[in-house]
Amino acid sequence: MLDKHLKVAVLIRHYNASAGGAERYCVELTKRLAKIYDVHVFTQHNSEQSENITFHRIPQWFQRPRYLNQLLFSWFTRRETKNKFDIVHSHDMVTHANIYTLHVPCVKTKWSESKGVKGVLRWLNTLLSPRKIAYLWLEHSEMKPLKHRHFISVSEYLSRNILMNYPKINKHLTIAYPGINNHLENIEFRPHALKEKLALTNDAFLFLFVGNDLIKKGLPAIIRAFEVLGNNNIHLAIVGSGKKDTVNIPASLKNNIHFLGVINNMIDLYQESNCLIHPTLVDTYGMVVLEAMSAKLPVIVSNKNYCGFAEHLNDKQALILNNPKDAIELSEKINLVLSDASLREEIAKNGFEKTQSISWENTLEKTLLAYNIILKNKRNNHES
Repeated sequence: MLDKHLKVAVLIRHYNASAGGAERYCVELTKRLAKIYDVHVFTQHNSEQSENITFHRIPQWFQRPRYLNQLLFSWFTRRETKNKFDIVHSHDMVTHANIYTLHVPCVKTKWSESKGVKGVLRWLNTLLSPRKIAYLWLEHSEMKPLKHRHFISVSEYLSRNILMNYPKINKHLTIAYPGINNHLENIEFRPHALKEKLALTNDAFLFLFVGNDLIKKGLPAIIRAFEVLGNNNIHLAIVGSGKKDTVNIPASLKNNIHFLGVINNMIDLYQESNCLIHPTLVDTYGMVVLEAMSAKLPVIVSNKNYCGFAEHLNDKQALILNNPKDAIELSEKINLVLSDASLREEIAKNGFEKTQSISWENTLEKTLLAYNIILKNKRNNHES
């Protein structure tokens, strides 16, 4: 059993559930940890409040260059937590944590994949880049397989990437999937509410796209697929902090693409949309897909080579893209959703059923098992 008085430090630069998938994961998990243990969050930006959590503001002297801020965040949190906590749990890149929850592919990936002359040239180029050297050094420092260190991955997709780059941590790595807050048994769709806000007709078909990085999440492919279809009755609502000028929107689609910005209450938006479309190029899990399915929304999503959650889905639970960059394939999937109401209902029903065994409590349980490994090693080391 874990000590009920366990003192835990949680490290993350942005403690904000709306900032992204990693931040959302951290906030949801930390809130649950705080119900059991004495939890302290060390962060540069805090948009959440909790009576059970003690917050410590880490200074941010400048925003750019980002790598210098990352180095300083690591240094400050090391100074503030050294010998003061039973567990130091980081969701960010630092040098000194016991537990690392890893959310994104390794920085080293491009170097690991570059072979021969390309590999030599990449390393030579690295010597000229303080930014690359800093990130590689930070990652190398955190990925050391130490006795008092354990790593948590959010998916098999990410675990494969981690072990390709750092095979020695194989025995120090476990998986704790993200969860969802509410299993909504009685979803009441309100497809006309958002359409009214956007001045659309009731028969318009509204796709939903969620992501801050518009390129990585596949928006260009959606735009090309819309061009292929040439159907003025289909619309796309874009949620996230991504800027309009990031992608080129043809004049013919200007009235069909709608930027909504950051939305805090996504449940309402799921209920007001017809289908989630997520042709991501890199997503270690894909929490938005899980959340949409839990709200009984049919989804189009990239396969497991691009999206971690897709590894747990079949073609009866979602429309899965073989190649998310292929606008023709994507347009065919979109047209299938448009033309077959019974298929939409079946996918939405099966997807919803898939989500019912997934929860943040499962995430907490897996995390506590990792804590137990660290505490056991500490006790054994102390006794010896």
